[in-house]
Amino acid sequence: MSEDIVVGAGIYGVLVASALARRGRQVRILEARSIASGASGGPGRRGVRANGRDLRELALMAEAYRVWPALNDSLDGGPCYERTGHLLLLEREQDLMSANARIQMQQSQGVDCRFLSANECSQIQSGLAQSVGGAIYCERDGVCDHEAFTRAVARQAQAHGVVIEENTQVVHINVDNQKVTSVRTGDGRSTAVGGNLFLFANSGTAALVESAFGLKLPVWNACLQVMLTDPAPQVPITALIGHAHRTVSIKAHTGDQVMISGGWPGHWDETSQKGHAVPESVAGNLAEAVAVLPALEGMGIAEADASHLEAMCVDDIPIIDRLPGCANGFFAAGWSGHGWAIAPVVADLIVNWVEHDHYPALLAPFSLQRFGIHRGRFQ
Repeated sequence: MSEDIVVGAGIYGVLVASALARRGRQVRILEARSIASGASGGPGRRGVRANGRDLRELALMAEAYRVWPALNDSLDGGPCYERTGHLLLLEREQDLMSANARIQMQQSQGVDCRFLSANECSQIQSGLAQSVGGAIYCERDGVCDHEAFTRAVARQAQAHGVVIEENTQVVHINVDNQKVTSVRTGDGRSTAVGGNLFLFANSGTAALVESAFGLKLPVWNACLQVMLTDPAPQVPITALIGHAHRTVSIKAHTGDQVMISGGWPGHWDETSQKGHAVPESVAGNLAEAVAVLPALEGMGIAEADASHLEAMCVDDIPIIDRLPGCANGFFAAGWSGHGWAIAPVVADLIVNWVEHDHYPALLAPFSLQRFGIHRGRFQ
């Protein structure tokens, strides 16, 4: 049987591999480091939200609401996902004035949401700053322990026969007559691609695409930090919290800790290939959190992590397409820090695309064509 090769054992790699194996295909994952060692790992939890998303992703999230609970229940190791609701807090007058328009847009794509007054917000999340004038609320949004979930899907994939090779970095893709024939790994081995190649290496995808196909994708890598506070039982977080203009996201974590993130930059050392938090970003991110929840003032930071890279796309949504001019190659890149929530739906759409050789309509907004790229060339 021809073997499909998946590059990357993050959430997209393991979901696609598991779905392919359940359809009877032979699948091998090649992972540069270890399962969930990149953007699908690390401390805290990832948001599973529709609230505040780009319009082009909302239809995917409407479907994701249906998929997440059943997928979570199918995995071993206990629940990783829970619905908490999401508050997109509004302080500025212009954000309050535009709230109804955003609600209308989200509802038009199948996302149930509503406006909450300041008093209604406080009934869901106590201790909010007096400057909060209201919020857009999505009750079906939630959070997921991303690393535990990725590892559970990987175990499920292995149970279906998927082979996962860790510490096996793909360094080059070999193409002959518009078909991927093999990949070369850092140890000099060549692995044949008898079926399809799926490139889900996140921060490593763009370099592989450029070296094999001469196409420079409009993406770049960013090192983003997340923080966990010291235990803060006096600040119970009961919902996923975002903000219309502040760079902050707040989630509950185990042991009464609070997770604070939102896209503040860390520093990536190219020589050591390691990232670390930047004091200015730690202070700035905490200040934004305090502006939303004043009770966090003076809270100690137990951990500030910036240990992985995230691929960012110029228009802030991912690229999901065939490898340029290649009949048996597929890739996704540029998740821009919010690809987690839509992962189960996108993975199924990619596998259906392969199975039926028909590009899914829901993925059309994410094609290379939006950049004027056709067969690996800017037009």
